[in-house]
Parts: sequence; structure tokens; C-alpha cells
Amino acid sequence: MPDRSSSTESASGSDPRGASKEPPPGLGEQFGRTRSALFGLIASHIKLAKAEFAEIANELKRAAALGGFALLLLVLAGMLIVVGSLLFLGEAIFGSIGWGVLDGALLLIGVAVLLVFAIIDLSWSRALAALTVALGVGLIVGGLVGVDWTYVNHHYSGTPAALVLAVVAGVVLVGGLGIILGSSFGRGAAMAGFVAGAVCGALLGWLASAGPGWRVAAALGVAALLLFWPIVAAVFVFRHGIDTAKLKKRFIPTQTIETTKETIEWVREQMPLGRKS
Repeated sequence: MPDRSSSTESASGSDPRGASKEPPPGLGEQFGRTRSALFGLIASHIKLAKAEFAEIANELKRAAALGGFALLLLVLAGMLIVVGSLLFLGEAIFGSIGWGVLDGALLLIGVAVLLVFAIIDLSWSRALAALTVALGVGLIVGGLVGVDWTYVNHHYSGTPAALVLAVVAGVVLVGGLGIILGSSFGRGAAMAGFVAGAVCGALLGWLASAGPGWRVAAALGVAALLLFWPIVAAVFVFRHGIDTAKLKKRFIPTQTIETTKETIEWVREQMPLGRKS
């Protein structure tokens, strides 16, 4: 029989080694493959960056939450220290936590009011002057309440009863303070100050006639000081008037606004608008 293997191989036209020859990829195909690989690499980097930024954002949120909670605890601790100290001082000095609440509240409110007046127009010298006047008011109130009017009534003949003596002294002293403070705003304000002072003085005299003791007198004196400090500071501020021009100069960039207007006018002169038909 004839050998068909050689005829079959020659008829098929294939490589004797069994491997088919393919043409190499062209330049366009190679560029396409490189571009696809580059875009894939960039996309993978973007995905990785997004994942990392997401983790960082979660960590930032966690840190912010924990930091905010820690700050809240510090604020609460500070408030507890301040309030507890005021209550302790009220109990230790004046004999009652209630005086600590009253005087502490007046202290915080007074300082807040003084800070607002400092924003408007309150110098250190006026604040110290107001403190000096308020200190005098506190000493008068404390002295009025602290005096043992029963002892005075018993040891000085011809004096009225302790209640009447204390009320009269309160009306005279505190009413006089009302006149002095109100006179800064005119005669009408002085009369109103006398009426208000006389009423408060009568109440203080009635309290003083019962002999509450020097601890209560000291607590009321401190309360009067803390109450009148911002009041006297307000008198100083409003008596001299509020300089609105000075406030505008402090909080409005006047120089920048004027310079900007000048610049705009200069630009208009250099680049005039077209003629209107």
C-alpha cells in the first residue's frame, strides 16, 4: 500500500513542527492594549484611594465624636467646680447654700453684663470706679443689716423702737444712694431713685430690726455689691453717651470700603462705558 502520510502533510500545508504561524500585533493594537492597561491601573488606584479616604473619614468622625464628648465632659466638670465652689463658699462664709446660689448668680450675671458694656464702651478705669461705688453700697447695706438695733435702742434713751429706728436709717441711707445714682440722669431720675431706694431701705431696715447677724449682713452686702456693680457701670456708659461712630469704626472696615469705591471710580474713568444712543 502506498504511504499516505507524506501526501496528507503536503496537502494540508501545515508546518511540519505542528505550530501555526500568526502575524505579530500591529502598532495600533499594541497602543490599545497599553492604554487599556494604563486605564485599568488608574482605576485601581482610584478605587484604592476612595477606600482609604473612606476609612480616614470614618476615623475622623469617630475622633470628632470622642473629642466632642470629652470636651463636653470638661465643660461639665468646669461648671461643677464653679458651682460647687460657690455653694461651698456660701455655706462656709454665710452659713447657707442659698447665699452661695444668690451671690454666685449675681457674680456671673454681673461679669457677663460688664463684658457686654466692654464691647460697647467701658474702659478699665470706669469698671474700677463702678466697683468702688458698688463696694460703698455693699458696705452701707451690710452695715445697716449688721447693726444690732435692739442693743442701740436699749442703751440710748429717747430713741424709738428698734424697728422704727432701723427703717428710718434704711430709708435715709439707701434712699440717699438712689438720689446720688439717679442724679446722673436728671432731676426726675433722682426722684425715682430716691423712691426706689427708700422702699428697698425700708425693707432692709425691717430685716435688720430682727437682728439676723453679721453672716446674713455680709451676704446681703456682697449681693448689693454684685448687683450695683453692673448698674453703676451702665450709668457711667450711658451718661457719657455711646459713640456710634467709634463703634462703626471698630466693627466696619470703613477704610477698605472707601478704598474700594475709589478703585471702582478710577476703573470707570479708565474704561468708560460706551455712549448711550
